[in-house]
Amino acid sequence: MSPVCLLISESQKLHADLSRSLPAGVELLQQPFFAAADDPSLPAKAAFALVDCREEGEAAWPGSIELLKEAAGDHLPVIAVCRRQALDAVRRALQNGADSYLFAPLKKTETSRVIEQCLAGARARAADDRLPGDEILLEEGFCGFIGASEAMKGVYRQLLKVAAADASVLIRGESGTGKELAARALHALGRRREKPFVPVNCGAIPRDLLESELFGYVKGAFTGALHDRIGRIEMAAGGTVFLDEIGDMEPLLQVKILRLLQEKTVEPLGWRREPKTVDVRIISATNRDLEKDIASGRFREDLFYRLNVVPIVLPPLRERPEDIAGLAQFFLRRFNSAFEECDRVAGITPEALWLLENYSWPGNVRELENVIERAAVMKPGGWIMPLDLPEKIYQPENEETTGPGPAASGPAARVVLPPSGVSLKSEVSRLEKELIAEALKRTHGVKEQAARLLKINRTTLIEKIRRNRLEEEGS
Repeated sequence: MSPVCLLISESQKLHADLSRSLPAGVELLQQPFFAAADDPSLPAKAAFALVDCREEGEAAWPGSIELLKEAAGDHLPVIAVCRRQALDAVRRALQNGADSYLFAPLKKTETSRVIEQCLAGARARAADDRLPGDEILLEEGFCGFIGASEAMKGVYRQLLKVAAADASVLIRGESGTGKELAARALHALGRRREKPFVPVNCGAIPRDLLESELFGYVKGAFTGALHDRIGRIEMAAGGTVFLDEIGDMEPLLQVKILRLLQEKTVEPLGWRREPKTVDVRIISATNRDLEKDIASGRFREDLFYRLNVVPIVLPPLRERPEDIAGLAQFFLRRFNSAFEECDRVAGITPEALWLLENYSWPGNVRELENVIERAAVMKPGGWIMPLDLPEKIYQPENEETTGPGPAASGPAARVVLPPSGVSLKSEVSRLEKELIAEALKRTHGVKEQAARLLKINRTTLIEKIRRNRLEEEGS
């Protein structure tokens, strides 16, 4: 539904001036004054309102502002339109509840700026209203993303706000954070959703072929060009082109992308006529430091600013550990659905989840997905335990990653020797008993896994369990 601008004024000139400043797609609704009794739902329909606060109708406009704010509260930004230099009218309008003001006659640049601020606020409120609850975000997700952390909610709000616009978006983030998911979400949530979404991995296509892949070619353009072929940009006509890893693109090809963004035209290889006009939205992504590439001359600065109209940064998984358990359970449910019922994994133990939450995840969500898939395949019908995880995640010799326990005091822990001395034999026996008990607890009494955890033979562990009278814990 198009946003509505409510104009409270009798002036047709003000109506005409405002029409020229409104962004495309904003509906303008005018009435001479506002009375809640006439249409109490009207403020709820409007994204923002302008109230004519000049001399004509002076008795009516303070009441209109008050009634608008009373009917809609803080959800409706009200802009007062005053005569230039009429500071008293500005003060009265602000005292009656106006949020901002403009001077008449309206100047397009200033008016557009103030209106865009109002629309941005409306989009932010709409984005909050459209976000599902935390339980749904963790179990079903949002446009393919799983997570209910504040960092991810911020990303969801950005996607909802930006999707309706046609501005270029640059998605930045480490490998595996879901940059293509974000691009697909922007396409699916926007007005181009019924048109094609065409992804292009600029780093995966050989550099000498990328230009023909993007722009196409005509018959005879080069040896082997036996027929015309349209490029992926034309394939996406009316829709979205996603340029993944755009930082890997050659500088000469960057010039053609810049021309596409500026002029909305393409020229296939060998084309000798007027450039073709094409209507596409460009979304790009990179995990490179483009500012550093600009400084070194690898990337064009003018192209960067054209691509980076709206930046979206995806947080790495290590910065949202509260989402890891939900992601792991989601992947496990998905993999379980492909198994026979007798082979489905029962779940992930708390100790294994703790390890997952405290790993740094250099490969981000993609790495976590691969870890859960591997564990699910290797553990049919059972529980995923610490030792079912890759060794890089579970490293018993590194106390920082083995979790809390009797001996997990951290690498910086120091042994304190009391002045009266200590029995070394007793202390070693006590530590051995505590370590064995902790290993049995973590492996749910599975002696073979506990022995692997302690790096001793199973028979040795059984003898130590008997000697330390830990049969109950190990059963």
